Amino acid sequence: MTDTHTTRPKPANGPASGHRRIPRARLLRSFAYDALLVPTGVQVMADAVMGEQDTARGRWSRLARLRRPELPEATGERRPEVAVVFGLGLVSAVLGLLSWFLIMLWVMAVVRGPFYGFVEHGPFGPGTWGGPTKAGAWAVHAAVSVPIIVALPFVLRGIAALHAALVRRLHGLRAGWWVLPATIALCAGGLLFFWAWIEQL
Repeated sequence: MTDTHTTRPKPANGPASGHRRIPRARLLRSFAYDALLVPTGVQVMADAVMGEQDTARGRWSRLARLRRPELPEATGERRPEVAVVFGLGLVSAVLGLLSWFLIMLWVMAVVRGPFYGFVEHGPFGPGTWGGPTKAGAWAVHAAVSVPIIVALPFVLRGIAALHAALVRRLHGLRAGWWVLPATIALCAGGLLFFWAWIEQL
């Protein structure tokens, strides 16, 4: 009885270390997926104008395998309509531009957060966050940026997942009723957020 219990494999290091690596890889693939939405969306709109819906569906399939390499080549039974393909290309380009903007914000948060003191040499006036000392400004900028640095990769992963759900119908697969309204709301909210960010510059 004792030997049976002691000879069981110990899941201490193997699965735990694997679970640490998988989310990181998925986040990186989501970054790449989001970054490619703009060129892919533009190409898909051109495919729609030229009546090449099947070519557009192939582009989505290749992009989907970038995010999930285990996915097979998928084709739907019905040829998608030109208007549907063009609309998906347009929405994809908007989501891609939003992703580029968020990636830029993430890079800025890294550079001007934990490394603020190395890239900003002052003077640190009363209007500076945490000023007027360099140490105070550095501490405040780092504290504000850390939540952004942690959260934005998961936001980008969510954008990739939402877009992947949006194009499922092109492959003859079901998508939730909420996917299209959520995508439209995200595009509208992203454009408003981008405009507000420009206005405060």
